[in-house]
Amino acid sequence: MANDRDCDRKSNRNSHRKPIGTRLKAYLLHTIGPDLPLEVELMALALAAGINDATTFPDYHVFASNQTGNTALLAVGTLGIVNGIVDLRDVGFSLGMFVLGGYVFGQLGDYFGRKRRGWLLFTNILQTAFVYVAAALRKWVARSSDQSSAWSVISCLAFASGGQVAMARTINVPEITTAMVTSAYIDLVVDPSIFRLHNRSRNRRVFF
Repeated sequence: MANDRDCDRKSNRNSHRKPIGTRLKAYLLHTIGPDLPLEVELMALALAAGINDATTFPDYHVFASNQTGNTALLAVGTLGIVNGIVDLRDVGFSLGMFVLGGYVFGQLGDYFGRKRRGWLLFTNILQTAFVYVAAALRKWVARSSDQSSAWSVISCLAFASGGQVAMARTINVPEITTAMVTSAYIDLVVDPSIFRLHNRSRNRRVFF
């Protein structure tokens, strides 16, 4: 026992002696697991996705995150049910940029390590930057009458949202998709352990 404690102390001292660059690299390359801080982050992203759609739909009649809604709008717009209300070009633009964002971030995450702390930090910072760019465009540029200004805002938000959902779907927390709630509703009610006292999956879906 004493020898084990001595070895642990030596290991801790050796880790502190490592250069800061080595420790930082190990920290960023560390693979994270589905713990409480990650769940809290995903919940915050889900809230942000809701705010995102709540701000884009009144201005552009299109969703940036909820592509199920965009698909429905695309269908009813094609049938001519909502003529003059929904611009199908905006809907198609949002849907296309969302898919592109999911593809780009998903493939890059697969290459760099989708569960590595460094990649998750980078992708979240980059997605946040796209949101700030969209806000700046909305405030200072998107007042013009041409359609390109609206497409610029929609593109930034939809592209970032695609990356967000791609990240959320690849880190082993399937109960929190951050965007689509339909499957979460069904997964909750079909859970055979829905009334069990300790059921983390159920708790995730309820809070989501």
